[in-house]
Amino acid sequence: MTPTPPSLTEEQKNRLAQRLSMMSHDRADVGQGLPRTARALALGQGSDAGAARLEALVDALVYERVIVPIDVEPDPRVTGVHAGENGHNPIDFVRAQTPAGEALAIYSSAQALSAHRPGDRPMALDFRTIGLTALVETGGRVVVNPGTDAVLLPRPAVAALAQGDEWLPAWRDEALCELLLVEATAACPDIVDLEIAYAGDGLTRVLVSVDRASFAQGEGASSMKAALSAALNAVGTNPRLIVSADRVEIAPVLR
Repeated sequence: MTPTPPSLTEEQKNRLAQRLSMMSHDRADVGQGLPRTARALALGQGSDAGAARLEALVDALVYERVIVPIDVEPDPRVTGVHAGENGHNPIDFVRAQTPAGEALAIYSSAQALSAHRPGDRPMALDFRTIGLTALVETGGRVVVNPGTDAVLLPRPAVAALAQGDEWLPAWRDEALCELLLVEATAACPDIVDLEIAYAGDGLTRVLVSVDRASFAQGEGASSMKAALSAALNAVGTNPRLIVSADRVEIAPVLR
């Protein structure tokens, strides 16, 4: 008669899942920098506030793992505490402050980790695990190589990676730009154009161009400014823009 295997409690299942998540999927992986990620980071800030680098990095993270620092678990025979018990988490994600707020810190290689946090133990992880954690713990923000490259991945990009979706940056979304222009001109006919650009550190800038000749200084100044204010408010509260961009700056300019 074959003995019935003992059933696992939920706590034991969680502990086993944590243990399995820490196992390396590739024993040849020694924490080296991977090619797609390295090429993306090599683009630097550039003249586009780092937009090309950010887009290339997000694309790289679809295919390549990253490095995170973890605590070395004390011997449970000494402490009596196993991973997952009493609030102990074997994967202790490091946080870093960014202009957008607190973000989970990840690294492109063990060398990059060692340069910033010497003595920390590196562990390779797929980005999806990190992204799901960031969505819960840091509002979806992740920073790559804090202290050197410090590339901030905004919430929409992290959410797309975590959910296996394709990320469309707001500044690449032509339909969004057209929608915002229609809404803006409906409120203020003196608006002649609208552009969306990446401004760095996870900030999306919406440039709203107003006809200089129509920018009244006389009797119509008050009503024109009220219309412009309504247009800027319509742009800033657009649901599609809110979903597409983590932080938004709306800047009216005269043309």
